[in-house]
Amino acid sequence: MDEDAVFAFGSALAAIGGLLEEKGLCTAKELAQSLRHAAMVHLKAEKKYHVRGEYLCAWAVSVKAAADGASAAPRH
Repeated sequence: MDEDAVFAFGSALAAIGGLLEEKGLCTAKELAQSLRHAAMVHLKAEKKYHVRGEYLCAWAVSVKAAADGASAAPRH
């Protein structure tokens, strides 16, 4: 996985989740849950789709962490 892409897009999705919640369309946690469901679909599919699921899962974690008020995970 491209770690910078994961963090950058995860941050963008977290910001979008905050805007969606602010506008009353859905909560950021609901967005995270939707991303997690999409991840599971890819992870249960053929192996060639697993990387997509891993990205979606990482982005779901980013959105959930932002929704919970957590700071970003330390980078390696």
